[in-house]
Amino acid sequence: METSGYRINGAGTAVALVNAVTSGAGSSDRGLAELLGAHRYLVPEPSAADVDRLRDWAHRLRPAFGGPGVIALLNELLADVPLQPHISDHGLGPHLHYGEPGAGLVDRVRANTAFGLALAVCEHGAERLGCCKAAGCDRVYADVQRGPRRRYCSRACQNRSSAAAFRARRAS
Repeated sequence: METSGYRINGAGTAVALVNAVTSGAGSSDRGLAELLGAHRYLVPEPSAADVDRLRDWAHRLRPAFGGPGVIALLNELLADVPLQPHISDHGLGPHLHYGEPGAGLVDRVRANTAFGLALAVCEHGAERLGCCKAAGCDRVYADVQRGPRRRYCSRACQNRSSAAAFRARRAS
């Protein structure tokens, strides 16, 4: 589901960025460039300064996933991002950009991720942004689907947790 403009899922980009930067071993500079490409950003290779700013932004986004004061935090992030929503058409069909016209890579990512998370909270509730409940996993997720509430970052973590619970029940 596309939840923000520029043909980009802002909440999904936020999840991927936070997980790439703040979970496990983290991501290389090249890995962040590939992540942005996978999320449909039309960008050249990000500079070292861009990568540093993206890493900082990921750390600022992380508390929005299950922490207290999500709405206040998102309002703070939205106020910190240069936003100027506008319709653009540069060969991709009409679509929304949330950043200022001509904004650089980092400002576009910041605008799309902040706006995407804000839309997710407004449409689905702050409790739908969370951290994986699987033992040993610190990844985040944005549950923007209909149906039962999600508790895991992936089906793999859900299956691993279910299997561990089953084995624990059988053992007792």
